[in-house]
Amino acid sequence: MTTFWNSWNNRNNFIFRGNEDEAQIVWERTCTLSQNFCIYNLLNEPLLSLNQVAKKWQKPPKGFIKINFDALVCEDRVGYGVIARDDEGFVLGGGGGFIKKTMSVEEAECYAFEASIKMACQLNINGDVLFETDNVGLVNKLILT
Repeated sequence: MTTFWNSWNNRNNFIFRGNEDEAQIVWERTCTLSQNFCIYNLLNEPLLSLNQVAKKWQKPPKGFIKINFDALVCEDRVGYGVIARDDEGFVLGGGGGFIKKTMSVEEAECYAFEASIKMACQLNINGDVLFETDNVGLVNKLILT
């Protein structure tokens, strides 16, 4: 990757500045950058964990209903899904669908959230409800407003 990156930079320098380095100089820069990268990785903790964590659904607290929702955006279509489970993991209801419309991921997630609220109303849930999504942007906006 460092070879490609340095070659690309050399190409851009030639196109935009009229300067082109010899192949040997590009190669030396590549070796130096690669060596610095290896040293950095040995000295610093990785930004992403090397341990893969298997995430699985967790039951809500006693007396709560958990409603999970998610959305998928693909060109001019949006797919969404909603599922409600009780504190034992029993499925109370679910649904989803497709919309032929162009929208952002955040808009699609909001649509799925709205569908989950409608489902909670249709199921006549009177107790405490937890809504769960994997969209951190939506969660942050809802918490901060």
